[in-house]
Amino acid sequence: MLTRPAQAQAKALLDQRLPDAAGADISWTEDAHGNLYGWLVLEEAPRLAELAPAMARCRLRLCTMTAYDPERDPANPRRAIAYHFDLDGLTFTVTAPLVMPEAGEDGEATGRPEVPSITPWFRNADWNEREFMEMYDIAVTGHPNPRRLFLDERLDAGVMGQMIPLSTMMNGASTQDLWERIMSAKLPEGTTSVTTVPESDGETGGEARA
Repeated sequence: MLTRPAQAQAKALLDQRLPDAAGADISWTEDAHGNLYGWLVLEEAPRLAELAPAMARCRLRLCTMTAYDPERDPANPRRAIAYHFDLDGLTFTVTAPLVMPEAGEDGEATGRPEVPSITPWFRNADWNEREFMEMYDIAVTGHPNPRRLFLDERLDAGVMGQMIPLSTMMNGASTQDLWERIMSAKLPEGTTSVTTVPESDGETGGEARA
């Protein structure tokens, strides 16, 4: 099936104007109905500062933004943001990987992952970027109004990174991973991960080990 003319024109426009600003080429996929999907993965998040004005000049419409962990590994936390755009029916996604701060001698990371704000060019990015700041503790540099949306100022930022997803809790295959995450928390002094099962009514007691 032939791709719709409007999408073909949009593709030609983006191919012409964006790769230089992004420092990367756009990859394209097409579904069975001839709809085009563009994918652009940046090498580093700061490149957004150059790419955002170029995308605005192409009349791209920002639909939504998604912050996520490319690989859910508590021992090696990472972040990435996917920006979802539309142009004349063509879906275009830009992914910006965020560099996590390195851990110091005490094992604690100092600083936060950073990404430039695109709100000056796409005003509807304001809500998502503010949510990233308070829920994921991502520093959105250059944001015009970095106030919190929901959480009380007394709460630590980045609470989403401290939560265990419901899908992990309900997935039997993830039981060991879930237990390791729970037990990785510091136990009270004098306690261990071994639980004693008391004897009762002729039944033999024993020990249940994690």
